[in-house]
Amino acid sequence: MKILCDRTVLQEAVNVVSSVVPLKTTKPILQNLLLRADGDDITLFATDLEMAARVHLDAVKVTKKGRVLLPARETSALLRELSDPTVTLESSEQRCRIDSGGGSFVLLGEDPEQYPEEVVIKSGKHVEIPCGQMLRMIQETVFAAAREETRYAINGVLLDCGGGCLRMVATDGRRLAISYHNLDSKTAFKIVVPLRALNTLARALPEGSKESLRIEVGDKQVVFTTGRTQLVSQLLETRFPDYEGVLPKAADTTVEIQKAVLEGALRRAAILAASEMRMVRFEVGDNQLRMTAESSTRGRADVTIDAVVKGAGGSINFNPDYILEALRVSQLEQVRLDMSDDSMPAKFTLGESFTYVVMPISGA
Repeated sequence: MKILCDRTVLQEAVNVVSSVVPLKTTKPILQNLLLRADGDDITLFATDLEMAARVHLDAVKVTKKGRVLLPARETSALLRELSDPTVTLESSEQRCRIDSGGGSFVLLGEDPEQYPEEVVIKSGKHVEIPCGQMLRMIQETVFAAAREETRYAINGVLLDCGGGCLRMVATDGRRLAISYHNLDSKTAFKIVVPLRALNTLARALPEGSKESLRIEVGDKQVVFTTGRTQLVSQLLETRFPDYEGVLPKAADTTVEIQKAVLEGALRRAAILAASEMRMVRFEVGDNQLRMTAESSTRGRADVTIDAVVKGAGGSINFNPDYILEALRVSQLEQVRLDMSDDSMPAKFTLGESFTYVVMPISGA
């Protein structure tokens, strides 16, 4: 195999497929990526057997067809350090020489015949969504998903498609994030996608792009395809909680407030929240929101800010970190809090299609 390629384009492609390469594995061959040269294009492919990434490049000159396995980590690091705009890759007998800018580097791979084959997914259902919208939905949900491996049922993000709407839902049992996007489609499905797959997809999606992302759902896998990039992931075979039953139907009090003001005040109050029990008390009334926090060893915070308050008012306790994480990804200048008492979940409206529900800390 011998190819001439734009270094930056190749580096970006290697970075995408390398994101699925496992750091530790009982099968060392999986720490490689497969480069295949056919005709006037090349394909890069990597898998950890649960997830796979494929990038197709046609801005290359193929002098000799072939396949080679490249150590993913070293290939990515080398391309990052080279400065010439083009690189030449030439392989023979499980060795690949990279020439660029007067330097020559030899990477030792393994037998490409031993590498797992690229699986072809039989798609049953599919929808399309702008890449920028999908990236927004990922950002508005993944932070709320459970990280503990023991909580397998909520270790992923639910994609619930139906009624002309795609919903992404994530929860860790104490909070729940929902992001929506309306579709011109009658397709319906409910799947739970691993958190890692969505984080990997987010790195491959250009922000604000209107380019289309195709989501294809098979029996046990999902395929995300955009432009020259494709990501395949196993689905989590689990029953996701009934998220619709958690959404508050009514509230005694509504608070509207500038996001930047709320975020800044809450960050200050949270500094003195006790480390053993992270809690900030929200007291609502007289068009003001008062936030207090206290630590027996560090001191006390008392912050009051202006707000538009409708309803009875009252007090409620939150983990400040839960609120701050959501505010960071909110795109609204003014956000809304709907609350009742400290026994009922509170709802934050943080975007035109972004709802966030948080369980308060009761009886504190």
